[in-house]
Amino acid sequence: MSMLSSETAVITGGARGIGFAIAKELVDQGAKVVICSRTKSDLEKALKLLNRKKEAAYGMICDVSSLRDCKELIAFAQKKLHKVDILVNNAGIYGPIDSFEKINVNDFKKTIEINLMGMVYCSYLVIPIMKKNGNGKIINLCGAGVGGSALPKFAAYFTSKFAVAGFTEVLSDELKEKNVQVNAISPGPVNTYLNKYLIEQGPKKSGKEIYENAIKQQKDGGTSPELAAKLVAYLVSSQTKHITGRLLSAKWNPSERLKNLTEFSSNLYKLRKINEEQYYEKKE
Repeated sequence: MSMLSSETAVITGGARGIGFAIAKELVDQGAKVVICSRTKSDLEKALKLLNRKKEAAYGMICDVSSLRDCKELIAFAQKKLHKVDILVNNAGIYGPIDSFEKINVNDFKKTIEINLMGMVYCSYLVIPIMKKNGNGKIINLCGAGVGGSALPKFAAYFTSKFAVAGFTEVLSDELKEKNVQVNAISPGPVNTYLNKYLIEQGPKKSGKEIYENAIKQQKDGGTSPELAAKLVAYLVSSQTKHITGRLLSAKWNPSERLKNLTEFSSNLYKLRKINEEQYYEKKE
């Protein structure tokens, strides 16, 4: 029997990039999924690929920055899947790339609405379903730089993703007695449409170092999106009821290493700052 047989999942932004890799991995593990996208052609292409062997995926057009759209998405998922065991909040954008004082603040706001509020809306809507079922898994996609160096010229993106990490910890504490685990993952430097978009903005907007790193990443191939997909598949399995409120790296904290850890201390894989020094507990 597959690891996720009988499980159901909603994956926002699941029609391409990392979201699609996650959807494919969950389907391959036996789950049924609902994906969403703002682009009809991307959605149709993804569903065709996900349903090649058998009908396991459904999808709808959705803008996660809209609470109404998110309500329709979760209602659609309940209709098609009859339950929601897993939510993967993957939909996200880079938003405006430039010095903060040069960007349009409405573009900043839109980035927050998609990257943060989209996650908030979908989580808010599935939590009652998960609590009623007596279990659930929520995975939030955190981005580059969170827990490390700041990202100049990416104020909107960086701010939204830092908020995702904080929200993950708060929500996990509120839900840990309800058998609902909430974690965040950083997928690493994956070559997706976001990296292509960054390159298109040019070095003047993104900064020379980040631009050159993006060019190098595009050339070298970057981190495989399958690493993130496999980490998500592990975190949403029945083997990880002891893992919640954590920020995990698909590149540096792969599921193979996590399987050797049966207990997690209060600070392991969390963001902490002590005595003005960045503190990150390490445990092998």
